[in-house]
Amino acid sequence: MKLLAKNKLVDERILHLRNKIFKESYLVVMVICNLSLFLKVLVFRSGWESFITELVIVSAGNLYYTIRTVMLGIYSDEVEAHDNRSKMSYSLKNILTGLGIGLAISLFFGIRSAILYADGTFLNQAWYFFIVFMASLMIYLPFFIGFLTVSHSLANKASKKASDDDLLDS
Repeated sequence: MKLLAKNKLVDERILHLRNKIFKESYLVVMVICNLSLFLKVLVFRSGWESFITELVIVSAGNLYYTIRTVMLGIYSDEVEAHDNRSKMSYSLKNILTGLGIGLAISLFFGIRSAILYADGTFLNQAWYFFIVFMASLMIYLPFFIGFLTVSHSLANKASKKASDDDLLDS
């Protein structure tokens, strides 16, 4: 006996539009949290305690989305659809994203080191920049490329397995 469950028909157009609105509201929340995070870290120079909430919201939202798409088997379908639409494969985009993040962080640390710790001569600033940039590059480049590539391949494999299991169940 289902007292509270209603067996009502739902218009697919309304459902699609509602999902689109939820997606847009999620993006608005992520933009606001990232903007707040950016302002608190770079403009106001506040301590990490002040932006922990925004960091948790951004991280938890992205982590939840990734886990749910993998568990439902949608992730591999999204990757396949992306690879069919785009000239560049999703795996290559992950490698290039890791390369870009690693380069950006290395440049940031190199420039910051040259400005804060060098004694003022151009040669000394260039030396500080070069040493810190190369050390950061050796640390962050393999980490981000490896992390993005391995997490993508594991998620894609798990998503394909979930999708295949779902097909076998039906």
